[in-house]
This record gives sequence, C-alpha cells and structure tokens, in this order.
Amino acid sequence: MEKSQLRQVIIDQQESFRKGDELVLRDVELERYLRGNEIVIISGIRRCGKSSLLKLIAGQLEGVKFYVDFDDIRLSDFEVKNFQDLQDLVIELYREELDKSENGHVYYFFDEIQNVPLWERWLNNLYKEGKKVFATGSNSQLLSSEISTFLTGRNKVLKLFPFSFREFLRLKGIEITGEEIEAGLLTSSRKAEVFSYFLEYFENGGFPLVLKSGDLELSRGYFEDILNKDILVRYNIKEVRALKDLALFLLSNVGRVYSYPTLRNITGIKSLSTIKNYLDYFQNVFLLYQLSRFDYSLKKQKVSSSKIYTIDNSFLKTVAFNFSENKGQRLENLVFVELLRREKELYYHSEKKECDFVLRERLRINEVIQVSVNLSNPETKKREIEGVIEAMTAYKLDSGLILTFEEEDIQNSGGKKIVVKPVWKWLLE
Repeated sequence: MEKSQLRQVIIDQQESFRKGDELVLRDVELERYLRGNEIVIISGIRRCGKSSLLKLIAGQLEGVKFYVDFDDIRLSDFEVKNFQDLQDLVIELYREELDKSENGHVYYFFDEIQNVPLWERWLNNLYKEGKKVFATGSNSQLLSSEISTFLTGRNKVLKLFPFSFREFLRLKGIEITGEEIEAGLLTSSRKAEVFSYFLEYFENGGFPLVLKSGDLELSRGYFEDILNKDILVRYNIKEVRALKDLALFLLSNVGRVYSYPTLRNITGIKSLSTIKNYLDYFQNVFLLYQLSRFDYSLKKQKVSSSKIYTIDNSFLKTVAFNFSENKGQRLENLVFVELLRREKELYYHSEKKECDFVLRERLRINEVIQVSVNLSNPETKKREIEGVIEAMTAYKLDSGLILTFEEEDIQNSGGKKIVVKPVWKWLLE
C-alpha cells in the first residue's frame, strides 16, 4: 500500500475517532487496564462496542492518541512495510503536539488488529519501545494463539460482551444499584418501568446499535458478516451451505443437548472432525458457545453430550428458525450469557433429572441455577424443583436458585432452600 493512500485513510480515521459520540459507560474496571505498560487486547464479537470502548479509554488519557481501524476496506492492501509508515505518520500528523508535550507520549489504538499480517510482532516492537497499545479483535483463537506465542506476560485481555441489562438501562438514562433491588426500595411505577425495559432487552438482545436504533434487523446483518468474513473467508470453508445449515440448526435449538452424530445426521456433514472444527470456529468468533455436562471424571466430561448457546438473544429472533415462541429457551440463553459475563465456570447437570447451570469455583460446585419462564403449571414446578434438588444433593449444597420471568418466592423442600427470583432482578445484582 502506498504511503500517500495510507496517509489519507489515517487522517479520515483520526477525525472519526475524535467525534464526540454519545457513549454509554461500560461496566468494566478500566483503571486496571490503564495502569502499566502492557498491551491491552479487547476481544469480543463484532459490533459489541469494542470501538466505543477504545474511545472511552482514550477520553481518560492525556497525550497523543493515534487510531487505526484495520477493518476499513481501504486498508485491505496493508503490508508489513506499512507499519513503519504508520509510525512516520504519527510524527507527521502530531509533530506540533509532540513538541509541546513534556514526555511526547503516544497512545496507540487499533481496531480489528487480526486483519493485518504479523500484527503481533509489531505490537511486541511497540511494547519494547515503551508505547502503550490498546487493540481490539473479533477472533479469540487467532488472538489467543498469537498472544501466547509473542506477547506472553506483556498483555492484558479484556473480554467485552454486548450490553448487559444494567448497561442497557444506562443507555435509557436509568441507574439502579443492587442495594436498591435487595432492599426492595423500588416503587411500583419504577418496577413497571424497569420491567418494560427488560422485555425490550429480552427480545432485542444487547448489541449497542440495535438498541440505540431500535432496528432488530441489524442483527441479521451482523450474523451474515460473522459467517462470511470471520469464518468462511478466514478458514477457507468450501462447504458453505453445510456450515450455514449447522449454524441455523444450533441457533434454533439453544439450550438443548446435542451430540456430534446427531449433528452429522441433521446437516449431512459426514466427518465428525469437520463438525467439531465448525463448532470451534463458531466459538472462536464468539457466536456460539458449548456447555459441557459436569462430571468429576474429566474423561467422561469430554465425551458427554453438550448444549449450545449464542452470545446474543437477537439472533434467536432474526436468524433462528422456530415453530413456537421459544420463550423458555431465550430466557435460558439470556442467563447463560450473563453468567459468561460474570466470568463463571459453567456446566449443566444431568443424571435422573436436569439442572440448567451448575457453577464451579476451584474444586467444587458452589451454586446451582434452574431457569423457567414460570412455575404456574404444577408439572413444570415439580420438574424444575426436582432438578434443582437433585443437583443440590449431588454437590452437597443447602440452597439453590430458580430464575423466572416474574415470579418471586422461597421454597423449602427436605431441609433445602430454593430461592425463586425474577431474571430482571438477578441481572441487576
């Protein structure tokens, strides 16, 4: 790429980066990442707000801020030699500011860094020169493999998700503390307002632009971009139809147990290793996640059937193929994503009964969670409680949690306590 072309693109991007967009504060402990000289890698699915987070970070720093968006199609011819051009452009564009500055500090901000060759070596060079770098990426496998090879001990990884419910409320100008929820300080009208926003969040997911614009169809475009740009092109997939059919089937069956032979029969993909690779690709780009059945034997755990979930509820409305409203699946998916956001180590429990989520801390299961739209049907209530009781008994716990759409209660059975709580309240804890 010619330097003159690169220069114009960079000038355009600097102006865009400096625009005073209305940014929603994210529930991220930024100070932890601002300290030190380590390279900060922000990873997450496309359109979850990584670029906006870079702007939020830039707003807290004093000095020259140099921004490059490598997802810009005009940089598709970017070559290794252009890295030096970028450093030259920093001096050319910011000479006056650097001359006035006492320490001449430059902060580098790079979007979708994985799109350029040998990016990890260049970041390593910047680190050695004492430069502070913030970079985003939309492919966990590529980033983690390159980080482990070249940047071990020189980086901090920040995992970013689409908006949480609390962040969505912040977008709407509402701030509620967990203490207010626990103490029951919300008025009836305030509860009604928050619950109405929860219904919107439940339906539309957490992609920032989808929520800001109210255009749920944007989600379908995100899905197509992820499949085409991040999977089909990057991994050179030939069986395009088969991969898309697999993604559609999994999105249409979130929360359900599947096995590789089942997926082979449904999709027509003959190779089990190919199916496994495709599932890995989906997880690498943060689209779909696999949840394993818990077992104290790692060998049994690895061969047991898994469940699948998706990173955002919007896909269950715009992409998934469903014959019914699938409200229970969507509620379960919402809880799964929040548990991921809270960095919990997750499994599902299945023996005679089933419990949706069991949470492990160190060497033991310390929490069990069941998800149900409601418990008004006696058979449903019996099934859900029996599933929680079995899991609590198996892991020697005295209490368990059932998350519902609106119900709130405390159940006692056989000396064990079961808290029934609305999902919207739990999301705000």
